[in-house]
Amino acid sequence: MRAELVRLGIDGLYLQRTDPHGSEYLPASEQRVAWLTGFTGSAGIVTVTADKAAVFSDGRYTVQLDAEVDGALYERRHIGKDPPAEWLASNVPEGGTLGIDLMLTRKSERDRLGEVAARIGGKLIGVDDPIDAVWHDRPPPPLGQVFRLDERFAGESGPDKRVRIGKEIAKAGAGSMLVTAADHIAWLLNVRGDDIPFNPVCLSFVLLSSDGRCRWFVDPRKLPADLNLEADVEVATCEALEPAFLELKGRKVLVDPATTHLGFSDMLERSGAVVVEAADPILLAKARKNPIEISGAIAAQRRDGAAMVRFLAWLASIPLDGTVSEMDASARLSMERSKDPLFRGPSFETISAHGPNAALPHYRTMEKSNRPLTGGAIYLVDSGGQYPDGTTDVTRTLLLGGTVGETVAEFRRCNTLVLKGHVALATAVFPKGTTGAQLDTFARMHLWRAGLDFDHGTGHGIGAYLCVHEGPQRIAKTSTVALEPGMIVSNEPGYYRAAHFGIRIENLVLVTAAAAPSGGERDLLRLETLTLVPIDRSLMDLGMLTTGERRWVDTYHQRVLAELSPLLDEDHRHWLEAACAPLK
Repeated sequence: MRAELVRLGIDGLYLQRTDPHGSEYLPASEQRVAWLTGFTGSAGIVTVTADKAAVFSDGRYTVQLDAEVDGALYERRHIGKDPPAEWLASNVPEGGTLGIDLMLTRKSERDRLGEVAARIGGKLIGVDDPIDAVWHDRPPPPLGQVFRLDERFAGESGPDKRVRIGKEIAKAGAGSMLVTAADHIAWLLNVRGDDIPFNPVCLSFVLLSSDGRCRWFVDPRKLPADLNLEADVEVATCEALEPAFLELKGRKVLVDPATTHLGFSDMLERSGAVVVEAADPILLAKARKNPIEISGAIAAQRRDGAAMVRFLAWLASIPLDGTVSEMDASARLSMERSKDPLFRGPSFETISAHGPNAALPHYRTMEKSNRPLTGGAIYLVDSGGQYPDGTTDVTRTLLLGGTVGETVAEFRRCNTLVLKGHVALATAVFPKGTTGAQLDTFARMHLWRAGLDFDHGTGHGIGAYLCVHEGPQRIAKTSTVALEPGMIVSNEPGYYRAAHFGIRIENLVLVTAAAAPSGGERDLLRLETLTLVPIDRSLMDLGMLTTGERRWVDTYHQRVLAELSPLLDEDHRHWLEAACAPLK
């Protein structure tokens, strides 16, 4: 690859782990970072010069970087503490040329890297990705089959969505909009696909007109004969996209610089179109779930919770002698979910983590790291399911074996601090306009008082039978997006002690209106918990919980018991009754 950099005439390369659609999860054909470095995490950036290279990721992957990336070849860096831009400024030679692939780079990244090039007296140029030139056994692009999502799950017809979004395009002063994000297209057309693991999307492109008509640029091999698209959707091949831009000469085209990579804007401008930079209106429309999507999410969480209870009851019955492994447990959980006829697969790769493996927030259960489940240790399971009526994501941390001692006491202390943060966020009442960053403190304040913290966001948005991570809403230290009614986010504070244990408690919550207090002057919102899975009572230090926190746990467990019992057989109901017993 370095030889390719020389051929391209560049002294440094910036490569982000993504694809032209801005996807978080990637098909095999787009796994450039993994192919080059061995790093398989979902967030990564690679920088390369003639004699140095580095891989950057966030706090979720610190341990994974050390395990997967050869330190003799790459520096392994924390993206927040040592940003790639600063690394490039220090390692690209004075007056050097920095290269980026415009089909993989957003405007904000280009601007930041342009500042780096200016600092070193050099220049920033767009190049064809050098990895594409040397990755000779690259897998072919995916050809997953597309299918319609019934309106009884979507809650709104495709034509109505397109007319609604078209009006927003007109308000922005444009006649059409380019859509490149796969989940936006899936929502807009009421279709789902099978191009990316765990995410039911089809990699394609759309040009949507302000009158609601659209052209869908997609590989025709993905479309079954009985797809029956509406009359306002015209199908073309992906190769027809750039020629279609020529038809837009002199016309205004909305492009969201936060979601659309620069290469597309450049193509439009070369074709004579006028690029109007504005937020893609699909982003918020998709995040604000309609009543049908909300009722579907509630139903999906309930069935998913029953599957989790069957799994947890099985887990409580296994011998802790090492005969059952992390991978065995993951397979069992998948089996329990598959009993639901609506189950369409996991929403992400299950994190089944025992002991020190739980200290990796995004641990991958693999043969080489697969640990046997033994007693006196933490077991963390983070998993979810895809259903046509909703997407689920839940994490539970469990104490395997009823042992006592200083180690278990520390497990309980840390878990209870996490639980207190979870409850604080779950019970928060806040005015409209409150951002995710403002709410994030609720989940961390008890950990902070103990001198602890966790190095990931507290909550992410979640799709409706779409991506398990969805924007624009988040609950995180840096999130400036206000939460709105209808948004679904996760509530998942945690704590991780490297090489020892990890703890996370995650429920999905719905942003909804809160009752107005007497004399109140602001419209208030609250978070309604959707997930229905018992929380391990044996990991709670009751002396650390306030009366209100204990009441929340008991009330939550009473609700879990009441809603899940009708879905369970007698043996599992008995197990659930014990798991949901009031705190003493």
